[in-house]
Amino acid sequence: MNRVKLWVFTLLVVALAYLGLRDATVSRRADAVAALDARLASAAAHVTDSAHALAREASAAAAFVARDEPLVQALHAKEGAPPAPPPPARGRRAKAPPPRAPDLDLEEVKLREAARAALDAAEKTFGFDLPAGTVVTAGNREWVARKGEPSTAEGEAMGFLRGAISGQTRRGFVRLNGALWFGAARPAGDGAGVLLLVPLDETWAKGLATGAGADVTLSVPDVKPVSTARSTDLPLLQAATKLAGAGDVGRLGLVEVSLGPVRLPKLPQPVAGGAPLRGRAVPLEGLKGAFAIVSIPAAATLDAAAAFHWRAMLGLLLVLGVGLVLGFFVRSTEPAPQVPGALLAAAARIEKGDFAARAPQLAGKLGTLAAALNRAAELAGPAHAAKGAQPAPASSDEWFQGPARPVQGTPLRAPTAVAMPAAPARSAAAVAVAPAAAPAFEMDEETDWQQVFQSFLRTRATCGEPSEALTYDKFRQKLEGNKAQLVSKYGCKTVRFQVYVKDGKAALKATPVK
Repeated sequence: MNRVKLWVFTLLVVALAYLGLRDATVSRRADAVAALDARLASAAAHVTDSAHALAREASAAAAFVARDEPLVQALHAKEGAPPAPPPPARGRRAKAPPPRAPDLDLEEVKLREAARAALDAAEKTFGFDLPAGTVVTAGNREWVARKGEPSTAEGEAMGFLRGAISGQTRRGFVRLNGALWFGAARPAGDGAGVLLLVPLDETWAKGLATGAGADVTLSVPDVKPVSTARSTDLPLLQAATKLAGAGDVGRLGLVEVSLGPVRLPKLPQPVAGGAPLRGRAVPLEGLKGAFAIVSIPAAATLDAAAAFHWRAMLGLLLVLGVGLVLGFFVRSTEPAPQVPGALLAAAARIEKGDFAARAPQLAGKLGTLAAALNRAAELAGPAHAAKGAQPAPASSDEWFQGPARPVQGTPLRAPTAVAMPAAPARSAAAVAVAPAAAPAFEMDEETDWQQVFQSFLRTRATCGEPSEALTYDKFRQKLEGNKAQLVSKYGCKTVRFQVYVKDGKAALKATPVK
C-alpha cells in the first residue's frame, strides 16, 4: 500500500462514517420527537377528559342545589306587606309614612347563604369534590329586576344566571372579573335560578399538569394567563394557540459540547429544526380563542443528540488527520510482478537477434505482453534478414529459397533451391533463406516447427491468402524435406525456419545452423 491509497481509503472510511452518523442523528432526533409527541397526545387527552369530568360534576352539583327545598322557598318567598297606617285624626289631614326601600344587599346575602348551604349539603350527601373557591349564587326575577344591567366584568356569568331564571340550563367556560371559571346554571322553579362557578386557576392547572405529565398553560383573551411552565416560556406558549397538533414552540439555540473535563465552544445544531419546547393546543369549548396548552421541554433531549453528533464528528476528524499524517510515512511495498521464465527466455532470444523465437501463450496482462512480443518478432525478422542476407537464386518452390550462407563459417559457394510440393494457395510465394543468429539455447524442433506453422497461418491470413487445405502434416513434410537437403548440402547441424512477407505473400526463410 502506498500513501495515495492510504489517503483515499481514509477519506472513504470517514465519508461513509459521516453519512452513517448523520443518518443516526436524524433518526435519534426523530425518535425523541415522536416520543414527546406521544406524551403530548396523552396529556391533551387527559386535559379534555378532565374538562368533561368537571363539566359533568359542576352540572350535577348545580342540579342538586336547584332542588334544595330551603333554597327554593327562599327564592319564591313573598315580600311581607307593610304595616297599616293609623287612622287619620278628625279635623286634620293625616300624614302618610314614607315608603320603605328594600334592603338589596341583605336579600342577596341571604340567597347566597341559602345556596351555599344547599351546595354543602349536596357535597356531603353525594360526595362531590369541587375545587376550593367554588362559588354558588341564586336569584329570581324580582332580584334581577332590582339588580339592573350587569357590568362588563360579570356579563358572561350574569348571562348564565339570567338564562337559568328564564328556564334555560346552561354550562361552559365563562370569564368573570378577569379570571376563568366553569359555570353551570339550572332553573330553580318558575322565575328563579342557580349558578355554580368553579375557578380554573393555578391550583386547577397544577392538578392537570400532575395528571397529564406535562405543563399546562391556560391562554384566554382578556384573562390573566395561568401556567405551570417557566415564566420565561410563557410568551412562547401563548403564541402556540395556532398549533393544529403537536409542534415546535420556540427555536433551539447553540449546543454545549464537552469532551470529558474539556468544554468546547457552543456549536450550532447539526440538523435543521427543533425547538426548546414541544406543545399542543387543546381548545376550551364554548369560549372563542380559549386554549389549554400542554407542553414538554425538548431542549435537553435534542441537545443530547446534537452533542453526540459533534463528539462523533470530532472523532472522525481525528481519524482523518491521523490517516493523512501516516500517509507521509508510508513507502511502497508492492512486490515486483512475477514473469514466467519461458517469457523471459523468449525475450532474451529475440533481443540477441533470433526472431524465430516465440513467447508462450499466457493469460491476462502477461498474455497481452507475450502476444505483442511475438508480433514484434514476426515483423522484425524479415527486415533483419533482408539487411544481412546475400542475394540467392530463385527457386521453383512456392515457399522456400536456397540459403545464402550458414550461420557460422564462411559463405557457401552455390546455394541450391530445394523443390517442395506446391501449396494449395491461389498464388505462389517467394522462397528465400536468410542468415539468423545462433540460438541462445536448444529448443525442441517439433515445438519450433509448430510455432512456425502457426506464424505462417497468421501471416497468410494477414496477406489475404487462403489456408483451409493446409495442414500441419503437409507443412511438416515440406520442412523435413528442405531440412534434409540443406543438411546434406552444407553439412550443418540443423535448420531454422522463419516466416516473412515478400511481394504481399507469406514466405519462409531457411537458415542453416552449424
